[in-house]
Amino acid sequence: MTTIVQFPLQEGRALTDAEIDKLHSEAFRDLEGRISDCVWMSVIALEMVERALQGREDKHEKAMFAVFESAKKLKQLKADYQAAWHGEEMSDL
Repeated sequence: MTTIVQFPLQEGRALTDAEIDKLHSEAFRDLEGRISDCVWMSVIALEMVERALQGREDKHEKAMFAVFESAKKLKQLKADYQAAWHGEEMSDL
């Protein structure tokens, strides 16, 4: 397994598996608010871009697609987070 984050050593000793699990679980729990904020900002952006973009030019279509896909993926991320929290299966996306 590849180490993504190196946790600081405490008192010159390596962290135990239980300590690492605790740090990971705290980090996982802390993500919920940030994920929810991103979802809401993407929904607001989608509503704003729908009103702001007039016409069917290619650049308008691309902007709508990008914002819509971002909102969709963030909503799926939140659903996957909740599923993981409750020990359920996540989507295959």
